[in-house]
Order: sequence, then C-alpha cells, then structure tokens
Amino acid sequence: MKKDLQKYLPIIALVAGFIWAFVTTGIHSILFALLPLIAFVFGYFSTWWWGLLNGFLLFFGYTFATVLMWFGIGPNLIYPMQYLVVFIFGGFSLPLIGALAPLVRKGIRNIWSVVILIILAFFMVWCGFHAWPAYGYYYQVIIHTSEDVDNLELYLPVGVVREDIYEEIYDNPLGDPGARLTENYSNKLVDTEYGQMLKLTLPEPMDEGPPDYPYTWNIIYRQPELEAFRNTLVEMIMPWLKQGVPHQLIKLMPRYDTMPVGRVKSQDYTGPLKVSESKIIEEYKVPIMVKADVGVDFELRLENRTESGGWINFTYSKLNTYAEIVRYEGSTGNEWVLVPVEVTNRLSIQGLFRD
Repeated sequence: MKKDLQKYLPIIALVAGFIWAFVTTGIHSILFALLPLIAFVFGYFSTWWWGLLNGFLLFFGYTFATVLMWFGIGPNLIYPMQYLVVFIFGGFSLPLIGALAPLVRKGIRNIWSVVILIILAFFMVWCGFHAWPAYGYYYQVIIHTSEDVDNLELYLPVGVVREDIYEEIYDNPLGDPGARLTENYSNKLVDTEYGQMLKLTLPEPMDEGPPDYPYTWNIIYRQPELEAFRNTLVEMIMPWLKQGVPHQLIKLMPRYDTMPVGRVKSQDYTGPLKVSESKIIEEYKVPIMVKADVGVDFELRLENRTESGGWINFTYSKLNTYAEIVRYEGSTGNEWVLVPVEVTNRLSIQGLFRD
C-alpha cells in the first residue's frame, strides 16, 4: 500500500504545486511561506531520491502556474529561462528540502534532524519575509496654466490614514534629475474651513505643456515600497523606534458625496483566477482652491496612490494599486470648488522579465 502511494506522489506533488500557486495568488501572498513545508511533507514519506523528485515537481508545478498567470498561454510556458531563474533564486530549496526530509524520521534527537528542521525553518521565514506585503506611497500634482504667473497657490486635500494626516510623505519630494519636476516651491499644512489642507506656493513655471495650457508645474512626493518595507522591519525589531509607516491605504481627505461604483474597466483571467483587474470602485468630491494674482485658466491633475505587493514565487510578485485621481479644468479665484475624484483599484502579477 505504501509503495503504491509512493508511486503516485510525484503526480500529486506536481498537481499540488500547480494548485497552491493559485491559492497563494488568490487568497494571500503570505501562503507562499508554506511552500517549503509542503516540500518537506512530500519528502518525509519518501526516500531521499523520491523526495528530491517530488520537491522538484512541486517547484515545477508551482512555477508553471505562476508563469501561466504572468505570460498567459503561449510559447513562454515552455521557455526554460524563467524556470532556471526561479530555480537559482530560491526554487532549489524545494528539491533540497524534499531530499533531506526523510532523515528527520530518525528522530528529533538526531543532529541531522535538527539541522534539517533549521533549514526548513530558514526557508519558510525567508519566503514569508518576502511574501509579507510591502507598501509604497505616491502623491503627484501637475497643473498647467494658460498664462505665465508667479507665486501660484494651491490648496489641496491631504492623504489620511486612521484619521491622521500622513505628514511624512510630504517630507519626501522626488528628486529625479531625469524627470521635469518643479523645484524651490514651498509646502505646508494649513487650517481652512474644510480642515487641514496642503498649501503649495509655486515659483516660475516650466515652459512645457499642452497647447492651451503651455505653463507647467509638476511635483511628486514618494515613499517607495523598499523604504516603507525597511521601516516596517525597524518597527518589528525595535518598536521603540517607531517609523510611522501606516501599512494601509492612504486616502484623500476631506471628501464629500461619496458613491460606491464597482465598475470594471478591464479583467484578465487565468483559469478561475483573476490575475489582472482594473476596477473603478468609488467616486466622490474634494475641495480645492487655486489662487493667483491674475485670473488664468488651469488644468489640474492630482493623483494619490498606494501600492502594496508581496512575492508569490521566488521571482514573481502580486501588486495591488489603489489610486485616487482628480482631473479638473477651471479658473483661478478665491473660492473653494468641489471637484470629482475617481478611485480605481488594480491587481496585477509581475515577473522579472518577458521574453
């Protein structure tokens, strides 16, 4: 009976890897951390040779499903390079654990059993470390005007999490020499009749923009995923050095006339699983005010974005992008205007490369 079951373990391992990739992607990326444990279970009830084979087939089935989600059906499914890259960057751990697992049957007092369990724990923690979602934050203001004006003042909604303004992001302006960004401007949080708002005082504009609005200011604040994830680790290891990273969606406030939408813009399925989706989930209005010494027409684009993602394989990740976007045309003045905001959510699978 045992030998009959062992004969079918390779097929079961292959299918289990394929299914577990969809489970991890569809439920939560942290389930990726259990993949080494599954390899250990298949190896424990086998010889070292069968454990090696089962671990490799588990890796192959899991990676095949991930490649299918990333590339879709086509020649890339059998292109060997992505499998080799995944194997080198950590996939080798599955056949390794599968081959070593039978030694644990000798008992926990055996020194090799302890070493193997430490190896298993290491790879589970390592996978969990990368699978745990990291958050990145992005706030961009682009304004075009019909005429050249100095000291343009913008009053804009701010990013809020847990009813508190996430002030730290406004201390992180993007300084990319390759990007055409406004410099030497001032920003501060000010009290208004709508509560605290972000006030931007802008200097002389750049001479580039659409034909009707040739003068441009472009400001970006950003906290990348890597920086946010590093701060998360600091909080976990040394909680008394709190970094203030929220690890949640940052939403524009104040907001009015909120209306759920749930309108799908695009979807892409792999089998039963949505591996790419863009969806409008909400619409509402926010107050803004744009002031200048003279009356000019302007075009404003404001985007507040939260990105969260974690590994679902050794070189593939799942990314959720929550974005609040304002697009508005108007004229400068001393009055508040309620402008529409479109909220979108996008899910996508990402890999290192495409063929």
